[in-house]
Amino acid sequence: MPVNVVFGAGGPTGSECVKRLLAVTSEPVRAVVRDPAAHGDKLRQAAGDGSSRLQVVAGDVTDAASLPAAVNDAAGVIFAASGRGYWSAEAVDNKGVKNVADACKAAGGVGRVVLVSSMLTHPSNRLHPVRVLLNNIRWSLMDHKYAGEEALRGSGVPFTVVRPGGLTNKPAGETQLRIDVNATKEASPGSISRADVAAVCVEALTNPAAANKTLSVHGTKQPLGDGQSLNGEIARLFGSI
Repeated sequence: MPVNVVFGAGGPTGSECVKRLLAVTSEPVRAVVRDPAAHGDKLRQAAGDGSSRLQVVAGDVTDAASLPAAVNDAAGVIFAASGRGYWSAEAVDNKGVKNVADACKAAGGVGRVVLVSSMLTHPSNRLHPVRVLLNNIRWSLMDHKYAGEEALRGSGVPFTVVRPGGLTNKPAGETQLRIDVNATKEASPGSISRADVAAVCVEALTNPAAANKTLSVHGTKQPLGDGQSLNGEIARLFGSI
């Protein structure tokens, strides 16, 4: 049976992707984490009524041998993994993306890989102070994120790259969102909630407008008005692509 797969499901953005998939799709969701014992209970509790469709399995994007089982029967894949150590970006954000793309290509049948990257990854932003800061918080983080994007684009696997602005833990659907397609220098890298990012990623898995595109997305200062909803805002965004 087709399944949607989330890598990095134990992290704050990945777990939001799992919840969104369970809320708006009918397929099983496979949450891939390095240590299922450490994350399984928390993910199942967050899944609520959808927990019967949730699979929590072991997998590591830095270990190519662990990936074929993780992407078996995958209809769509969301890559939300991110390294934690100072030197981790090359292994996770760069080579880890290539490992997942290669596994998906070998598996065949994967409809799309959605990569959670970041605004300002493009080298044209190399002197932007935020990019410089993030490159130093973790060694060459933004350079390796861009290399991971390029690996996915060149893999031959259908893809969407989602570049969010600064991530927050606010609830989904509080503000209107802005999306820019295939941007190099983002004009206004504002913030966005992880839950809103998850909604964008899940829509990008299947929406034809998102195929093989790079989407820079962030929140605005304009709140959603009465009668407006997150689902409606997502439909508006993708209708503008």
